[in-house]
Amino acid sequence: MLPRHPTGEPDLAELALRALGDDAVMDALMRDVRTVSHRYCRARLGGYRDGAQLADDVAQEICIAVFQALPTFRHQGLPFEAFVYAIGSRKVADAQRSAYRSRHILVDVVPESGEAAASAESEVLGRLESQDVLALLDALPERLREVLVLRVAMGLTAHEVGTTMGMTPGAVRIAQHRALQRLRELHRNRQVTLGEVPA
Repeated sequence: MLPRHPTGEPDLAELALRALGDDAVMDALMRDVRTVSHRYCRARLGGYRDGAQLADDVAQEICIAVFQALPTFRHQGLPFEAFVYAIGSRKVADAQRSAYRSRHILVDVVPESGEAAASAESEVLGRLESQDVLALLDALPERLREVLVLRVAMGLTAHEVGTTMGMTPGAVRIAQHRALQRLRELHRNRQVTLGEVPA
């Protein structure tokens, strides 16, 4: 039986430690890595030209890189998602640089963000115009954007995000609150600029 968190979700750090010697565990781990990577890539790359395909391609690159780097993984109290994020953030940054060279174009539909539980964050994002969400996220300072993406798209807890980004859980919650406030302001300003009446 696979190790699980109290929430019932697989404990990815435990899976990672067992995966090299067990094909079934490796398969389970890589399925979860794919899910996490796909959520992250869709949230960060969905607004680019051919964003869905780009997100799929980069998520696949992340999976390959995680698989290749797995022998170097040591469980030191960090969630395994932090290991995936460290690899994923570099792959996404590379893809963004490449996409910017071929021009940044927003799409009409916000990609699915996975099966994260409904929360204040997802409600705020859900109320925004779909094509504006990714542009507004890109307008946030990088640290605030990463906190929001990790919390909403990847579904990490404040503690896990803090461990991943070198912040306390309290600092994560404050950054998350600031990011949401900034998104609201940006959205309101955008409505005014477009001649709409803010709600």
